[in-house]
Amino acid sequence: MEKEAKREKLSNGRKAVIAVVAAAFIASATTAMLAFTASHRARERDAKALAADTADLRGELATWQTRVREATNAAPSDRQPYVDRLVGQTQGLSLWKPRTPCGQTARDSLVRAMEDHAGALLRGESAPVDAGESNALNMALRECEAGRGRDVDG
Repeated sequence: MEKEAKREKLSNGRKAVIAVVAAAFIASATTAMLAFTASHRARERDAKALAADTADLRGELATWQTRVREATNAAPSDRQPYVDRLVGQTQGLSLWKPRTPCGQTARDSLVRAMEDHAGALLRGESAPVDAGESNALNMALRECEAGRGRDVDG
């Protein structure tokens, strides 16, 4: 009789251990699935936000290039209002709030290139319509794309 009670106790103990292990496994699997889903959604949101930042920055660049053409086509004595507009656009862009860190990096690179170009125009130097702004923007965006996901371990 005692042996049967002992066996039943051991059997109940094993069942309890199996139940605890099964519950821990289910909880772990559920947590992993939730983390994966959240990570996937975050990557999708980031990709959409970066696409929007890129579109905004490319639009700013197109406007900039149009204004540079206008400034370079104006007579040197009539150029100041055009250059003032360029400086204003650069200042406005530096205040624009990107949606992503990559957008911020790309914005900062584009603003620096635009400031350099505007400075050249203020000094009366002749510079092409795109004196490196496109390259600065494209390089910053490529670096962002190449570095995506590197901050995540796993």
